[in-house]
Amino acid sequence: MELLRHIPQVSKLLPRFTHKYPQELAKRAIREVLERVRQEIREGRRQSLEDLEKLIENRLRELSRSSLKKVINATGVVINTNLGRSPLSEYVLEFIKEVAGGYSNLEYDLQEGRRGSRISHVEELLKELTGAPAVHVVNNNAGAVFLVLNTLARDREVVVSRGELVEIGGSFRVPDIMRASGARLVEVGTTNRTRLSDYQKAINENTALLMKVHRSNFYMEGFVEEVSVEELLSLGLPVYYDMGSGALIDLKSLGINSQEPDFKSCMRIGVHVVSGSGDKLLGGPQAGIILGREEFIKAIRKNPLSRALRIDKLTLAGLYATLRLYLEKRYEEVPTLRMLSERPQELKRKALSLARKLKKVPELEVQIIRDSSKCGGGALPELELPTYCVAVKHRRLSTAQLDRALRLSDPPVVARIKEDMLLLDLRTLQKEEFSELVKVFYNLS
Repeated sequence: MELLRHIPQVSKLLPRFTHKYPQELAKRAIREVLERVRQEIREGRRQSLEDLEKLIENRLRELSRSSLKKVINATGVVINTNLGRSPLSEYVLEFIKEVAGGYSNLEYDLQEGRRGSRISHVEELLKELTGAPAVHVVNNNAGAVFLVLNTLARDREVVVSRGELVEIGGSFRVPDIMRASGARLVEVGTTNRTRLSDYQKAINENTALLMKVHRSNFYMEGFVEEVSVEELLSLGLPVYYDMGSGALIDLKSLGINSQEPDFKSCMRIGVHVVSGSGDKLLGGPQAGIILGREEFIKAIRKNPLSRALRIDKLTLAGLYATLRLYLEKRYEEVPTLRMLSERPQELKRKALSLARKLKKVPELEVQIIRDSSKCGGGALPELELPTYCVAVKHRRLSTAQLDRALRLSDPPVVARIKEDMLLLDLRTLQKEEFSELVKVFYNLS
């Protein structure tokens, strides 16, 4: 305990760090380190103060770093929710920079010289790409679901199959959002089987909507039955389809083996209202896209909550530029579509290139293995994407220690572990990241 008396005061240590760091930041770092050192002394885990300044310097470096940072995604999960979902293309980023760097005509009609609508910038693009009669856009698809239900079914009943009362990430549950919106849930069918007759029996004079929810983050096999959107439309009531993952085109056209619904197909068969995400299979920024018949979209736009859920100018710019890529059929420039459709042969070539570089790093054992990637983002849960990975083992560090060291590196690298090997999946690794990745491994040696 004698050592406690020799801990310097904050004011004595402060001048040694304020030439490099802001005073308030230095004070915080010093206080945090001194408190930790006192605790270590009380617990008998510290016998000297020799490393005090080094500890303070390290803490200052930690506090100076941004908590939000670029991460190298080596997991093989393409739409990785924890890592920010869909990355944006250079074209989209440049457009956002152009719009954000100064003023823009966000809500100004240049032709008329008066106030305009921010939605108008993407409205015609979405109409052309999907065939939708009318369009609205909000900040995300959870907001879209809430807004649709609150506008079209407040204090009335919405009929949904029990097998579609899903939960997505962050404990977002369909029954909860429906309750919050003011709509009354009417469950029909069973978990695994729902028939058209179940909906028919539930319809009454207070039924506002028939709702179908795409099970985008899980699938069911075996003794199952569900009602299609076309069948629901035959009942003569408004049908709302929460499509979830927001595919803008038929993914099979890109060689992706999927039955995922897309906006255009939904509009073609006459769904009254459909919503989906902008940052999942569409491959743009986070947004909630609502398409449908004019009378329904008009009512949704007039809802006062539309302003609370409105899309901001940076997101709008990103969505606009992404839609331009679709309009010009430049699908290879949408990173999400490119990664999902990349062929195993190309992934193998990338794996060979990365493996050659990593084999030069001391203490690493490197091999190439075949494995499978995932779409992620609560989309295409059944889809297995053949891939190639560079499998790495470290002679000094355990696989768990290596995984942690990579996550705490600069830049952080997030990979996956399989059979006591660290796998770097080439489906989500970009060639331009190879040099950074190799440098990280060298710094561990």
